[in-house]
Amino acid sequence: MSSIDIYPGYSFQDRHRSRTVNKKFLLFVFLFILGLASMEAIFMLLISPNLKIDKVQVESPASVALSSMEIIELAGITGGESYFAVDAAEVERRLLENNLIQGVTVEKHFPSEIKIVVEGREPFAIAFIDVDGFTVPVTLDREGVIFEMGEGVTDYDLPVISGLTFQNLKLGTKLPGMFIPYLSRLSAVKQSSDTLFEQISEIKFVEKTEGSFDVVIYPANSSIRIRTSSDIDDSLLQQMFTVLDVMEENGIDKQTDELDFRGGKIVYKVKEG
Repeated sequence: MSSIDIYPGYSFQDRHRSRTVNKKFLLFVFLFILGLASMEAIFMLLISPNLKIDKVQVESPASVALSSMEIIELAGITGGESYFAVDAAEVERRLLENNLIQGVTVEKHFPSEIKIVVEGREPFAIAFIDVDGFTVPVTLDREGVIFEMGEGVTDYDLPVISGLTFQNLKLGTKLPGMFIPYLSRLSAVKQSSDTLFEQISEIKFVEKTEGSFDVVIYPANSSIRIRTSSDIDDSLLQQMFTVLDVMEENGIDKQTDELDFRGGKIVYKVKEG
């Protein structure tokens, strides 16, 4: 004898109604997704190509010797590009290829604007370069990039770097690669002690052989020059200036022309005559 289980409150009609609701829900979800896909396709094919870049905002400090139009040209933006076709990271890469620009941020603002914020280089030292028979002042940053020249030099109260020669001097020119590590170490000295850094009046690079050089340091408060190797740090500078102070206290500084710190011992060079 068979039996039939009866569940109170639930009938075949209820089950049929539940299936109908599920089918309607799935149909709704399908139509909704299809609608979104259609809207996206319409947007990409018909609307987005017509969203053109019509405004480029440039923020650049006076230390960057480039006009807004020159920066936009370097960015490769003509104003006819589709908003979605412009890659902000690629625009930044193009701009950073120019040595006059230290850093840059590119922002896109929907639907048709780009904002470019340029970071300039900071003065670290100045140099006086012979150009066509004339001595021209230039400003260097800590990476050895010349970013100010002639009347554009804004700060003369910086250490002077001498012993440099250039065949084709222009804004954005960078010092030969062998000098850059020295500038980096000198920058570390400045960050460690402004007081030590400010005691340097001039640094002269003296090339020995290809790829190597010595350095002659002219202190701000002494007539004695100091010859060193191509290495520098705050402890070495502190030792140099301490020796100069001791010499001055003992009255022997006036007979000395140069101190040589290149070897293990300090060598004194007496003034001639």
